[in-house]
Amino acid sequence: YLILISLILSNTNAMELYCDFEEVYLDGSTQQGFFLIKDDKMRYEYLDKNLFIIFRESNNFYLVEKKNKQQFQKLNQNKFVLTELVTLLDEYPNLENEYFSNNYRILIEESINNPFLKRIAFFSDSLTLSIYFNNCSFERMYDPFFNHWDPIAYFRE
Repeated sequence: YLILISLILSNTNAMELYCDFEEVYLDGSTQQGFFLIKDDKMRYEYLDKNLFIIFRESNNFYLVEKKNKQQFQKLNQNKFVLTELVTLLDEYPNLENEYFSNNYRILIEESINNPFLKRIAFFSDSLTLSIYFNNCSFERMYDPFFNHWDPIAYFRE
């Protein structure tokens, strides 16, 4: 019984989520894409073929250029927004409206029409960015969607 209870309790915090996103920057530029979350994995993919896909596995982030999917690199710098996004997703739905971290002010907006958040905004001296979430759904995600080491097999155009 103890094993069964621990398995049930460990799975209550697991979230599997799909969302379209739109990043809006202070200068008015935008980027669209989608992201997937499953346990400690994430896939954050831009729709622009000149950009990239970001994968998270455990506490590491990997970048795959969409033009050259056979190669990937581990992100070691400039990953604060990604790290904070993951932290906030881990705390969902128990989120505050405002956070302060590493000289960033982070605002959270709940959604009335969407089963997830409406927006997460990051404000600092070096970056102002809003990420809007659209068409979100909690659904089962398949592990191959999160393979950064061999994405060519799963990301055919």
